Amino acid sequence: MERRISATNRGFTLLELLVVIAIIGILIGLLLPAVQSVREAARRTQCMNNMRQLGLAIMNYESAHKALPPSRSGLPATPSTPVDLAISSAIGNGVTAHQSWMTLILPFIEQSNMSDRYDYKLEWFNSTNLAMVQTPVSTFLCPSSPGGNRVDPYHVYNAAAGDYGSINEVKKKVFTDVLGVVDPGPAARDGVLSRWNKNPLRNILDGTSNTFMLAESSGSPDVYVKRRLMTATDFAAYTDDKVVFYAGRYTFVDGVGWADPDRGFSINGATDSGLSPYGPKMMNAINASECFSFHAAGCNFVRADGSTEFVAETIDTKVFVAKCTRAGNEVISDSN
Repeated sequence: MERRISATNRGFTLLELLVVIAIIGILIGLLLPAVQSVREAARRTQCMNNMRQLGLAIMNYESAHKALPPSRSGLPATPSTPVDLAISSAIGNGVTAHQSWMTLILPFIEQSNMSDRYDYKLEWFNSTNLAMVQTPVSTFLCPSSPGGNRVDPYHVYNAAAGDYGSINEVKKKVFTDVLGVVDPGPAARDGVLSRWNKNPLRNILDGTSNTFMLAESSGSPDVYVKRRLMTATDFAAYTDDKVVFYAGRYTFVDGVGWADPDRGFSINGATDSGLSPYGPKMMNAINASECFSFHAAGCNFVRADGSTEFVAETIDTKVFVAKCTRAGNEVISDSN
């Protein structure tokens, strides 16, 4: 008897297989942006958690010392150890401030082992302290920051990078040249963690919940302009003095390492291109001593009460500047 092969037992034709593969490809293409979005949301949340820890640490420091730390402590110091042990020959004497607020809060972010080994009587870049400042600290790093080899290649060799900085002040030209108003004076332009002196809470006249204390400034040691690496064309058009081309990369003159007192910065603003200071772009124009993140459409900040906030980069420039000064006597409505 002749056997017949049932039609239900036949396999996929080549055309059917290609259609299935095409459908799977389309589905992956549709799902990939969603997966990436979820991953970035998780990274932004982790970044916010890091900054929340820093805010809490600063509040604990204030409880212990009855004042907030200075963003930079001591007068600019001459290295007490031979320059070639710590400082790049490109800089020579490596003059910088003595300590950063970040080294001062180490005991309050569960880094007591590092703090116990750290000699606060010596400069942060002293050879005695190098093993500590060359150690990456996850709390100081935003998980969205790209790139590898995140160490200082130029100023203090191999100092481990950081992604968060203190807002030290708003520069005079932001008021006169960008906002077109009268300079309110140094005291009114100071940030929460002003330089050189302890900062009692009573100095924050604008209210701790209304004033930014810390901000993201991510991506060091590489220079990013609008979230892409700086190019030779960018560098040729760059008009500030915070970037140098060294060892085949565009990097910061200083302020790379988490322990570097120059990791904190003054608010200058930037032009739309990001290549000149004193423009209306207060976030995400350039990461050299400015507020900058790799989160879509804004940056994370820590307020002077230790709380955190994600701020859209479309925030009104005048409102942003008001939030960066501690004693400007500005009135900021709830709608801003």
